[in-house]
Amino acid sequence: MISKPWRERLTYVAMSAFVGWHTLAMVIAPAPDSSVIVQSVRGLFQPYLTLFRLDNLWDFFAPTVGKGSQFHYIVEDGAGNRHTFVPAADLSWFHPGYFWFRSWYYAIIETPELYADSAAALLCRKHAALHPTSITLLEIQEGDFTRDDQLDGKHPMDPEFITVNTLKRATCTDS
Repeated sequence: MISKPWRERLTYVAMSAFVGWHTLAMVIAPAPDSSVIVQSVRGLFQPYLTLFRLDNLWDFFAPTVGKGSQFHYIVEDGAGNRHTFVPAADLSWFHPGYFWFRSWYYAIIETPELYADSAAALLCRKHAALHPTSITLLEIQEGDFTRDDQLDGKHPMDPEFITVNTLKRATCTDS
């Protein structure tokens, strides 16, 4: 049997080796395959990377953030006034319903043929105090936005960088 001090040292060495191995694997996984060093070491690490699903295109060091979409809607009242709402702006990250509502908004954007009618009916009831005549559901898509645009003081949601898609225009019925 190994004495207690040797067992502790052996445990420390094994844990240190694992941490070093895992750290090196995390550095190698997102590295480009064009590097000769990465190509030579990848064969050794590939089974480990595959087992723990670390070998993917995470772009770990410099992520490419995709363009997003936002759900907006316009309520037109009896007097012809148009009121624009951005429902995601009212959500709080700390509220449990945040992810549910965001998923619902994305479902309306992705499949309006399934969800737009029920969303419009719900929004007509929600804004009954405005006496709405119609609801227009919109998808606001972000366009290309560069570093130079940011340095010029522009915002990704400025009108020149967005595309507005009308998902559905629904008439509100008096109920």
